[in-house]
Amino acid sequence: MLQYIKILIITLLLVTFSEKLYADNNSEIDSLINVAENASKAEKSKIYTSICWKLRNFDPALALEYGQKGLSYALEINDTMQILKSYSFIGVCQRNLGDYQKAFEYYDKGLELALKHDVKDQAAYSYINIGNLYLLHDEIELAGKQLVKALEISKVIQDSSIMGYSYLNLGRVCLALGQGEQAAIYLHKCLEIREKTDEEWDKIATVRKYIGDAANMGGNYKEAIKYYISSVSGNYDFKDYDLLAVLYKCISSTYLKLNKPDSALVYGNKCLEVSVKRNINYRVRDAHKVIGDAYLYKGDYKKAFDAYNIVMDYGDTFFNMYKKYGITNIEYKVDQVKKESEIMLLKKDKELQYYYMLFMITVVLLVIITAVVIIVKNRQTRKMNKILVAQKDEISAQNSEITAQRDELEKQTTMLMAQKKEITDSIMYARRIQFSMLPEDTAFINYFSDHFVFYRPKNVVSGDFYWAFNDSKYFVLMVADCTGHGVPGAFMSMLGFSLLNQVVGRDGCRTANKILNCMRDLIKKNLKQDINDTNSAHDGMDAALIVIDKNTNLLEYSGANIPFICFRAEEEIDLKPVRNPVGVYVNEKPFENQTLELKKGDQIYLSSDGYHSQFGGANDRVLKSVGYKKILREVHHEPMAVQVKLIEEKYIEWKGDKSQTDDVMVIGMEV
Repeated sequence: MLQYIKILIITLLLVTFSEKLYADNNSEIDSLINVAENASKAEKSKIYTSICWKLRNFDPALALEYGQKGLSYALEINDTMQILKSYSFIGVCQRNLGDYQKAFEYYDKGLELALKHDVKDQAAYSYINIGNLYLLHDEIELAGKQLVKALEISKVIQDSSIMGYSYLNLGRVCLALGQGEQAAIYLHKCLEIREKTDEEWDKIATVRKYIGDAANMGGNYKEAIKYYISSVSGNYDFKDYDLLAVLYKCISSTYLKLNKPDSALVYGNKCLEVSVKRNINYRVRDAHKVIGDAYLYKGDYKKAFDAYNIVMDYGDTFFNMYKKYGITNIEYKVDQVKKESEIMLLKKDKELQYYYMLFMITVVLLVIITAVVIIVKNRQTRKMNKILVAQKDEISAQNSEITAQRDELEKQTTMLMAQKKEITDSIMYARRIQFSMLPEDTAFINYFSDHFVFYRPKNVVSGDFYWAFNDSKYFVLMVADCTGHGVPGAFMSMLGFSLLNQVVGRDGCRTANKILNCMRDLIKKNLKQDINDTNSAHDGMDAALIVIDKNTNLLEYSGANIPFICFRAEEEIDLKPVRNPVGVYVNEKPFENQTLELKKGDQIYLSSDGYHSQFGGANDRVLKSVGYKKILREVHHEPMAVQVKLIEEKYIEWKGDKSQTDDVMVIGMEV
C-alpha cells in the first residue's frame, strides 16, 4: 500500500509541474514572436529557429512551422550557420513526428553543407542525427560508423557537448548489440562530461535513462529503477515529453520484471497519458504494449488482449510490428506467463536469500572502493596542481601567438573586402554598358502598335539579350539566350551584338536564315571552335530571329532552339525552330526560313527558356513550355501593359521562395 501511495504522489507532482512549465514556455514563445515582428531578417531567422528548438519536444508539429520560417529567412540572406541549424532542428521535429524519411533528408542536407564550408561542429551533429535514425531502423553497424565520425570530430575541436552526444549514442549502439558493460562505459563517460559542464537537466536525464537500460540488460532491475526514477523526480525542468514517455515505459516494464504488475500498470498509463497529450504516435503504441503486458501478468486476459490489438493496429504505420514485439499468438503468451508465474513462486524464497547476500557483498565492496577512490583522488590532485603551473606558462605564450595571428587575419580580411568591392564595382559598370546596348522602345514603335519587354537577369549581368534594327523597308528583331549566365553569358551577349551589327548593319543581310547561318560561321571563327577539338570552346547561343517587310507585312522566322508563337484572335500559330544552337554542334544543320503574312491585331511572343525552366509550384518542378503557353493563352486578350504585369506576377507566384534558375526574357508585340 505504501508503494502505491508513493507512486500516486510522484504522479500528481509531475502532472502539476509539467502543466506549469508548459504555460511558462508558451509565455516565453509569445514574447519571442512579438520581438520577431519588427526584427531584421537575420534576427527573424534566429528567433524562429530558437522557437523551433524550444518546442521540438513540447509540440513538434508547431515547432516544424517555426523551423521552416527560420530556414526561409536564413536562405534569403544566405546565412550558412543559420541554414545549418535550421536543417538540424527541422530534422529533429520530423523525427519526433515519426517521419524518418524527411528527417534523414534534412540531416543529409545539413551534412553536405557543413562539409562544404568545413563547419566541423555542425558536421558532427549531422553524423549524430543520422546515426540515431539508423538506430531506429535497427541498422546498428551503419549507426556506429556515423557516431564514431562525430566522436573523432569532437576530439579534434575539443567540443564537450558533441563528445557527450557521441558517447551517449555509442552507448545506445552497444545496448542494441547486447553489450551492456561496454554501453555502461560509454554512458558514464557522457554523464561525467555533462555533469561537469552544467548541462541542462533533460540532457543529464537522457544519459541516466540509458544507464538504467544498461543495468536492465545486466539484470540489475532495482538499479535500473533507481536511474529511471532519478530522471523524472526532484525539482527538474521537464522539457522533453518524448523522454518522459520513454521513462514511464521503461519503469513500467522493469517493475513487471520485479513482479510488481500494479506499479507497472500505473506507469504504463502515465506513458499513455503523456504520449496522447503530445500526439507522439509511436509512444502511444509502446504504452499499450506495456499496459497489455501488465494486464497479462495480472491474469486479466480480456484487457491484455484489447491492449495488444491496439498495438497491432499501429503495426502498419511503424516498423514491423511482429519483428519488434513478436506478438503472433496472444493465447500462447497468456499460457506462457501463467507457467512462468508458477515457477517464479517456487524460486521466490531462494531469490530473496540471494539478493540479501548480494546486498551485503555490495555494501562491503562500496566501502572498499570509496576508500581507494579517496586515496587516488588525493594523489591526482597533487599531480594536477603541478601540471596547472606548467600549463599557465604555456597558455601565456600561446596567447601572444594568437594575438599576432588575429592581427594578420584582420589585415587579410580588410584586403579581401577591398578586392570584393573592386570586383562588384566592375560588374555593376559592365551592367550599365550591357543595358545601354539594348534597343530603345522607339525600335518597336516604328512598326508595332504596342509591345512589352519582361527582362529579369539571374545575376547582375545577363546572358539573355535582344537586338532590333529598322530601316525604311525592314524591321529585324533577334531574341537570344547565350551559353551560361552572369559574367560568361554577358561576354557572349556582347559578341552577339557585335556580329548582328556586322551581318545586318554593315553587310546588309535581310534574310532570316542567312543571318543565323552567317552568325554561326562567325562565332565558330571568332571562338576558334572545332567539333573534333576537345579543348576548343563549345559556347554559343539559342536564338529566334524575325525579319518583317513593312510594305508587304510578310514575316520571315528562323529559329535556333527558340520557337515563334503568334495569337490571331483565338487561333494559336506555332513555328518550330531547328534543334541546333548558333555555334559549333555535333549534328549541325542549316537554319531554315518560315514565313507568315501578318494581320492587324496579331500578337507575337518570343522568349528565352528562362521563364519556363523555372523551378516552383507545389511540387517543386519546372514550369515547362506547356505551362508557359497556358499563361500566354490566359493573358493575350489583355492590353500589353496589363499582359507584362500578369506575366511577372505569375512568374513570381510560381517561383515562390525558390532561387531564380536562369536569366528570363519575354517579348510581346502587337501588329
